[in-house]
Amino acid sequence: MKQNKSNARIVAIVAIVAIAGISAYAISRNDGGMMDHDMPTMSGNKASQSTVSANKDSSDYKMFASVTGENYDRLFLANMIAHHQGAVDMAKLAQNNAKHQDVKDLATAIVSDQTKEIDDMTAWQKSWNYPASSGEMMMDHSSMGMMDSNAGMMDALNGKTGEEFDKVFLSEMIKHHQSAIDMASTGATNAYHQELKDLTKAIITAQTKEILQMQQWQKSWGYSS
Repeated sequence: MKQNKSNARIVAIVAIVAIAGISAYAISRNDGGMMDHDMPTMSGNKASQSTVSANKDSSDYKMFASVTGENYDRLFLANMIAHHQGAVDMAKLAQNNAKHQDVKDLATAIVSDQTKEIDDMTAWQKSWNYPASSGEMMMDHSSMGMMDSNAGMMDALNGKTGEEFDKVFLSEMIKHHQSAIDMASTGATNAYHQELKDLTKAIITAQTKEILQMQQWQKSWGYSS
């Protein structure tokens, strides 16, 4: 009698274990199937919503991809200081002339963030004994083309207010940010100083986020062509 009870317990335990194993396998199959179905869509959406690639055909990308070490650092500082100054000048116009508060808030952030980076880059020029590329002591004229480009963008904004200003500002600032990404995209490998490696990464991260936000505003406000 005791033997029969022991055998019955063993059979019951084996059955429970088997059932549990089958259930776990079924659940894992179902979970795996859901992940296999969902993940490509999720990752695809994430990539389309959060990635802005460098334009490798642009003159900005080609110029900075072709130099390395201290030559990269000197050229990058001279041009990015001028580039940032252009963004600051455009943003200051937006603080007064934009219609949407979102644009004004973005402009305030650009002025604050990029002014600080200009100060950092100017200090590095001096610390690393690179020629000044702005101000009364300007010796490096390699950024003159950048200054001309900035002037063209300012001309596109001057005299505009309200809805008209916002539409042109978003279009011009997206192009301006894309240029910065093109300039910074090879910094992680081509720059000599770690400070510039870190800065180029930060520029790409911040300006990618801002491009995506501005593109969303263009769509929401009916500016997209």
